[in-house]
Amino acid sequence: MSFTGEYRHTVDSKGRLIVPSRIRDELDDEAIVLTRYFNGCIAMWSRRGWADLERSLLQLGRSNPEARSVVRSVAASAHQDEVDRQGRITLPANLRDYAGVDRNVVVTGALDHGEIWNPEAWAQEESKVQEGRLDELAAELNF
Repeated sequence: MSFTGEYRHTVDSKGRLIVPSRIRDELDDEAIVLTRYFNGCIAMWSRRGWADLERSLLQLGRSNPEARSVVRSVAASAHQDEVDRQGRITLPANLRDYAGVDRNVVVTGALDHGEIWNPEAWAQEESKVQEGRLDELAAELNF
């Protein structure tokens, strides 16, 4: 499974978003889990990807207060949905508020999950890479 690409879409007045077909093709079935994620975006996981994330979160340990905070934040905001016949999912109001998502969004692939961004926040995130940081980050990570 590999979520890739960058797509510009709109959210309708009922909070529904058409999932890009290339991302939709990566779903195990039509089920999806949405949650708050890093840098102010909404993460979109397949059922299998969510199970993998749960295992990773549980391995953080329960004795570490920071780990508990991450687990709580991700788990408490999790919302299960299914892609409807028109290829749409509903973004809950609390997640739209968290990400600053109104009408226009950028949907991006992040390999094991998709991300839904406010266009301005995505532009800021991308500007970090455009300023030559990609080479620096790759070197720091031994990529």
